[in-house]
Amino acid sequence: MSLWKSEWSKFTPKAIQRMKTHSDKTHDEREWMCYVYDVNGNYELGEVSYGGESRIEVSPAKKSAQDRLMNGYKESQRKWTIHGHPLKDGKIYTGRQYFSSTDICREFVKSYQNDEMVVQFLVYPHKQIDTNTGQEVFHNRCRVLVFPNRETLVKAMRISNPSVDPSKITPETGQNQQVKQQDGSMTLANQAGVDWFAFQEALGQFGCMGIIDLEGPKSGSRVFNSENRIRMGNFAGIAAIGVILYGLTKLRKINIQSAETIQIVDDLASFYH
Repeated sequence: MSLWKSEWSKFTPKAIQRMKTHSDKTHDEREWMCYVYDVNGNYELGEVSYGGESRIEVSPAKKSAQDRLMNGYKESQRKWTIHGHPLKDGKIYTGRQYFSSTDICREFVKSYQNDEMVVQFLVYPHKQIDTNTGQEVFHNRCRVLVFPNRETLVKAMRISNPSVDPSKITPETGQNQQVKQQDGSMTLANQAGVDWFAFQEALGQFGCMGIIDLEGPKSGSRVFNSENRIRMGNFAGIAAIGVILYGLTKLRKINIQSAETIQIVDDLASFYH
């Protein structure tokens, strides 16, 4: 089993439902994050914290104390971080369906320098066609990214950014900034010269990155809140109101899906092995 699948399979149905609940607030345009705790070999989520449209800051000490008070989770059980990117200006931007340089840089450096595994999870909205209704809907998707060890990071960097020396990357030099191009337009770039989007795709070739559709299989998918969560001011008429009402009234009666039954959207490792 790919590393990313192995990590994903540890989430309990309760944790997956909480992911979807937090990300169903895409219309509020706010980021969110939780700590992931290992509870007897299963992954559970701590309490959620919300930020702004493109930024979130938390106090690790206060957040750990809150999780201990609310759920009884110990600091020794804390494993990883999961966060959500919402819509921005009511629109879906491809770049926000990946981990940003801010999200990825410190974890990359930690994994590389210590030769240890680090895992991240990102939940984001994806607009697609519901094969049951023919309507455009939002599905919550989760991107799983694993930094397994120094050797694999070097291989992935060589594939995606052959001119970059991974040993020279720091949280400061790897952080993207807005840079003006010769034609006057703006682009994102960093001092280390890393294309982080390409790097994430390269990790996928080693079974270290994958994507799942949290709403379930395309055929016979169950109705969840996010399947009908629309910014009506920007997407008027996209979803039928009757379907929305049905989804809201039935939400609590639905059996929550487990990590094993959720549809895999992208697993690059299957193409390279």
